[in-house]
Amino acid sequence: MRKMLSCAICTIAMMSLLSVHLHKFPHHSKLSDPYRLPNPQIEIRDKILGKEQEQRWTREFIPPNVSLGPLSSQQFPVWRPNCPILWKPVTNRDYMPCTHPTPNYTAPPEPRGYLLAHTNGGLNQMRAGICDMVAIARIINATLVVPELDKKSYWQDSSNFSDVFNEDHFINVLANDVKVIKKLPKEMGGAPIAIKYFKSWSGMDYYQEEISSMWADYKVIQAGKTDSRLANNNLPADIQKLRCRACYEALCFAPQIEAMGKLLVDRMRSYGTYIALHLRYEKDILAFTGCTHGLSSAEADELKEIRDSNDKWKVKDIDPREQRSKGFCPLTPKEAAIFLSALGYPSNTPIYIAAGDIYGGDSYMGDLRSRYPMLMSKEKLASIEELEPFANHSTQLAALDYIVSVESDVFMPTYSGNMARAVEGHRRFLGHRRTISPDKKALVRLFDKIEQGIKKEGKLLSDKVIEMHKKRYVFLSTL
Repeated sequence: MRKMLSCAICTIAMMSLLSVHLHKFPHHSKLSDPYRLPNPQIEIRDKILGKEQEQRWTREFIPPNVSLGPLSSQQFPVWRPNCPILWKPVTNRDYMPCTHPTPNYTAPPEPRGYLLAHTNGGLNQMRAGICDMVAIARIINATLVVPELDKKSYWQDSSNFSDVFNEDHFINVLANDVKVIKKLPKEMGGAPIAIKYFKSWSGMDYYQEEISSMWADYKVIQAGKTDSRLANNNLPADIQKLRCRACYEALCFAPQIEAMGKLLVDRMRSYGTYIALHLRYEKDILAFTGCTHGLSSAEADELKEIRDSNDKWKVKDIDPREQRSKGFCPLTPKEAAIFLSALGYPSNTPIYIAAGDIYGGDSYMGDLRSRYPMLMSKEKLASIEELEPFANHSTQLAALDYIVSVESDVFMPTYSGNMARAVEGHRRFLGHRRTISPDKKALVRLFDKIEQGIKKEGKLLSDKVIEMHKKRYVFLSTL
């Protein structure tokens, strides 16, 4: 009797387990409205995926703004079984944000004069320069006048500091570090100004001795350039901490940019976990680097003409093959697609294109779009009316891309420029969010073999790509 009862109990338990695993959930369309994608996103999604993909995309019982990662393991390449790890943040290795001053840090003494700063470059080059100017003002004991943004660079943007950054916030946050004012006082209007091009990568001695000695003859010093004027290493801890406070706490974007950036992030989140791809395949960087792989002769000539006509770019004669072989060229859209696919990211991965106009437009974006149809941009996520306040202001549009990139689940730059380094640093500061930094020098050899038919895409290529990126900090050996 005891054996019969035991068998009966086991049978009931097995049937219960089977009934749980075989239970069919009702179709997603019966869910209430809060669980559905917002209408603008549904329209875009349906155009890209079609009806069959749409049904598979909406099969989960979770609000669309929750980060799920990829929706179905069947949509991953068969050689990548441990796919969820692709979205995990990397370990912090016990590195933490460090912005609080040391106990010996004091309030700024009475300033000896005023520091004017004319920034140069694009958004992120200017950001770095502004942070250096804050630190230099502290070192030379100056009142910092809110820096002027570059209006004469390649992008020809007329934006002022307050159009891009939150000016009052910048001044208030730094109140205990450096005195910052919006304009030079009227009584100093006729004072002689010493225009000085600070030496690149200079340390404390240079500023405490050579630059500070200028206060004996001048009340106003103007920095002719701001990029790379302060050394990265061998500086006092409090100066380094001040740079971090300036960059990550004081230098916030203007309210209208922050609001629009958040809206774009929310709309990307409605598609699920997403990659921000900084696709630096743009006319200016291709002309500057001399990279012409895959371009026509006419396109290569156009880029050379741009380079030759720019007086600020000193190197004119560039060997494009040598540039590419050394890993100095941005990945093409096709190469970026092959790389992401080799890492195991599925074709239904939402990708935000953080970039301006891609050189060649659709003719070069087709290879990326065919593999990853869920390509989004600020122009696709927002209406013309919503983006109108930022139109014709490349710095403000770049700020929107910066916000969406920092907030992404995975960030991948295709070129190691100012934007790539700035976003990667910000993501580390916020908690070591995953950033993929392609080893372009090694990848080029693989891409060439694929073009020549020597190698094929698949598990062997995927294993090779993953292996060559295991020791790179941002991707680690978690794959």
